[in-house]
Amino acid sequence: MKYRQVTVKVTHDEAELASYAMIEAGSEGASVTDPEDVAEVIRAKSNWDYFDDSLLSGGDDSAFVTGCFPENADTSALSETLCAYLGRNAEITASLCDTADWENEWKKYYKPLDFGGLIVVPKWMDGKFSKPKILIDPGMAFGTGLHESTGMCLKLLSRTDVNGRTVLDVGCGSGILGIAALRLGAEKCDFIDIDPLAAEAAKANLDCNGMTAEVFCGYLAETYRGHADIILANLTADILLRLKDDLPRVMKRGGVLIMSGIIDARAREIEDAFFGDGFAKADMLAENGWRAYAAVKQ
Repeated sequence: MKYRQVTVKVTHDEAELASYAMIEAGSEGASVTDPEDVAEVIRAKSNWDYFDDSLLSGGDDSAFVTGCFPENADTSALSETLCAYLGRNAEITASLCDTADWENEWKKYYKPLDFGGLIVVPKWMDGKFSKPKILIDPGMAFGTGLHESTGMCLKLLSRTDVNGRTVLDVGCGSGILGIAALRLGAEKCDFIDIDPLAAEAAKANLDCNGMTAEVFCGYLAETYRGHADIILANLTADILLRLKDDLPRVMKRGGVLIMSGIIDARAREIEDAFFGDGFAKADMLAENGWRAYAAVKQ
């Protein structure tokens, strides 16, 4: 099936108006590509440790608003609507697209990933493998194992005895880490994330693997009342530091904390905060400027 994709070039301040115009003209929605939005988020400096300097390299004040219309849509009607909203004529480009182009093309960038004790497999590539497998839908847009921080967590988990143990996946995202724990023999795994979309993604991926588990949506200290043998925390240095007192409260003595999402420049802060103050470092991995740790609660 084909559809007509229409994009209008506007200024940052006009992007919202152009989005309304797209919808009024018949588009089911509108997407905005605006470098200034990225710059605003970066300048807020919340919950991350680094960014690519090129994202703040400047440029003009252009934003691009895109809508999708039926194949035979008359874009001249959109031109009139845009002019009414913006008070001027705007530059419009239109192209005819096939839904298969965006529904399937992105899938070629994914492949099964071997993490030693298990293999992460995109669900459309399911088959027989020589190791335990996890099926993941990368279209959920959360952790898929491709990033170093997720991959190192999986490797540390593969080195940890999880048989018959209880696990908690904190900031679960797609649920890939907790699902891996269940696949490796954990008796139980609970999942928790503050993002409702992440909770839904975890549920969907659990179902994809034929698993059931408790998935919580909320903050750790306010929502979770259990005590786990193993905690998986692929977060950021800032969030780990904020959870420094909460994580031990939901762990059993002798339990293992696997934490990742830590860039090299923040590693000393994490080590100073956790090790020697309730935890003993048991293992560490480093890949491409990222760190992951396994620590035992004393």
